[in-house]
Amino acid sequence: MPANFRYRKLGYVALNATDLARTTEFATRIMGLVESGRGPDGEQFLSCSPEPHDIGLTQNDEPGFVRSAWELETVADVERAHQHYTTLGLKPAWLPAEEKQVLGLGVFPALRMREPTVGLCYEYYAKMEYRASWKGSPVTQFKMLGHFGVNVPNVRECTEYAVTNMGIVVSDILGDYVGTLVRAFPNPNHHSIGFLPARDGKKQLNHVAFMVSSIDDIGKLFNRMEACGARRAFGIGRHPTSGSIHLYAFDPDMLVWEYTLGMEQFPEVGAREARFMSAAPEDYDLWAAIPQPGFGGSGTVVTQDAPKMKIA
Repeated sequence: MPANFRYRKLGYVALNATDLARTTEFATRIMGLVESGRGPDGEQFLSCSPEPHDIGLTQNDEPGFVRSAWELETVADVERAHQHYTTLGLKPAWLPAEEKQVLGLGVFPALRMREPTVGLCYEYYAKMEYRASWKGSPVTQFKMLGHFGVNVPNVRECTEYAVTNMGIVVSDILGDYVGTLVRAFPNPNHHSIGFLPARDGKKQLNHVAFMVSSIDDIGKLFNRMEACGARRAFGIGRHPTSGSIHLYAFDPDMLVWEYTLGMEQFPEVGAREARFMSAAPEDYDLWAAIPQPGFGGSGTVVTQDAPKMKIA
């Protein structure tokens, strides 16, 4: 059933961390995010933009991916999304006012639901508070939170459900559905989500990515990682799919965080068709960068509803 709502951008990603203080230090000292508050249950919020948060961290025994939140273009789009998912039988739930207040979503409607192929949690809203006091990161010129990747047991099934029912468009297919890179229409970025293969059937976070403004941001991250002893996961390299320059780092839980620069942009009308890209090792990176051991999936994916008033 085609979606009748329009995306603006990926709003934030919620993650679990085994040690909030340790992961927060990594996120601020290495990745350049800024602490932007705590939730009532100890949640740590982190920002790369004037919005209240781009990453939400919650303490948990298992690190990993909790949910993604998406800004739609209008309040009417959120209402249409609720009706759409209700018709599909997915039982979307409106967020209560107290939780919206914690998340900076204000008085406007927001909903949460799970897609059925994996159990991934999606949140939809139209407006988030804007902080006029935002001074920016002291070390990085961020453009925005860009995308995330998750490892799923059946890439093709997950992709086809999202395309058919969730307003998602495929940009590139890797090999025989070894992976897909998809975008939330009509957002112009080459991909908003990467659906990638699960190792031994385990649902895992693959990575979370931040779009930056210049090669200087990439180079400075590399040197901060070297100086602070942070482990490099992949890069510096260049993806043959999106064309973006990348650098990935392991956080203390071995979750992977990425800087990305120069991603292909798609027009709303007249965009190219999805390509079938080689998945051969020699075609993995245009600069012959080689992923480090441990890159490609870590942590877990939360597939059950969280208690009320918790970010996770």
